[in-house]
Amino acid sequence: MPNANVSRDPPAITRRAFAERLALAAAAPFVLGDLSPDLSPLPPLREAERGSEGVRPQAPQAEPSALAKALAEGVRLRYGDRLTPDDLRTITRAIEGRLRGAERLYQTAITNADEPDFVYRVYRGD
Repeated sequence: MPNANVSRDPPAITRRAFAERLALAAAAPFVLGDLSPDLSPLPPLREAERGSEGVRPQAPQAEPSALAKALAEGVRLRYGDRLTPDDLRTITRAIEGRLRGAERLYQTAITNADEPDFVYRVYRGD
């Protein structure tokens, strides 16, 4: 007869393990970088979205920002024994590119009339 006290459910995840997995998932895009060069992080702006003054694409900066360096330092502290200096430079450049993309996203002006891609409507039945 099987033991009735043994649960067949998988063990519950602890809060600490959940937080570690969440942090790894959040850091994954920065660590992995762009795996597919065909996909750009942001689509090019159309003329209507550029506004009157226009948005010029930024040239790659020779020196990464202090924030990109700090984030890359965190990656180095965590995974430094597995990374070469060239890997760290690549990671720092990828982080800098993501930060510039986020900055471009923040500069996009939207109005109150702009709608999301979907409109949520509650199903009330027939």
